[in-house]
Amino acid sequence: MRLWKRDDRLGRRGERVLKSQPGWRGVNQVRRLRILMTVIAVIILISVTAGLLLVWFQLHPSLEKELFTSSAPEYSEPVQSSAGSAPDLLVLVGSGRGLMEGVVPDLTELDGVQVDKRLAAAYEEMEKAAADDGVALKITRGYVTAEQQEELYKQKVRELVAAGYTQVRAEDAAQSLVERGGYSEYQTGLAVDFELTGGQQSQWLLVNGPQYGFVLRYPENKESVTQKNAEPRHFRYVGQENALRMRQMGFCLEEYVSYLSKQSKK
Repeated sequence: MRLWKRDDRLGRRGERVLKSQPGWRGVNQVRRLRILMTVIAVIILISVTAGLLLVWFQLHPSLEKELFTSSAPEYSEPVQSSAGSAPDLLVLVGSGRGLMEGVVPDLTELDGVQVDKRLAAAYEEMEKAAADDGVALKITRGYVTAEQQEELYKQKVRELVAAGYTQVRAEDAAQSLVERGGYSEYQTGLAVDFELTGGQQSQWLLVNGPQYGFVLRYPENKESVTQKNAEPRHFRYVGQENALRMRQMGFCLEEYVSYLSKQSKK
């Protein structure tokens, strides 16, 4: 026969007393402190890593450019382009795309500037239409040889070195500003710069240029595709049909060429 009965309430009271002791509170404080220290350590590690990466990219700008352009669309892969046939109206040059050596377009002269003959014929019609609207058009830059373009690149390198750049940094920075010889769209004879004395010429060209086969080569909001900053004076001759379709679709040249390539594979 059991002579006594365990009082469970006493056990529970004892447990509450034990948990309320200073030692138990100390254990909880230590745990919280460890968690806090871990969080702080992770934050410090992330900050240090980000700082080191920033310094590395500043010292190696070419690596940064390579890393952040590695996801460029398929049509930005380096290729060699030829000229001399109808499809070359859409030839892509620049951003790693070079022209084949020895390729020279069929040239003529406009406003003292050499251009492809097909562009010249369309420009003469466009110039007359603009004059009828009271807008004077003038081409300031057109075809250049590979040697001339390379000299422009070297001149930009010299300017950057004089401004305090190291030779390596100057060469890398210059390539984002001036294409090297063999990689300039001007060598196609299909790219021209217009004199813009005000907003009148620019607006007229944007509205009416496609009717004559001219499109703005590097428009705003397309920098991630063209890999170039917007250039309001730089136009490209692509032919009337292509120009009108590009405007209708809202495509820049890279997007349009990619679209045609995908359509041809269907």
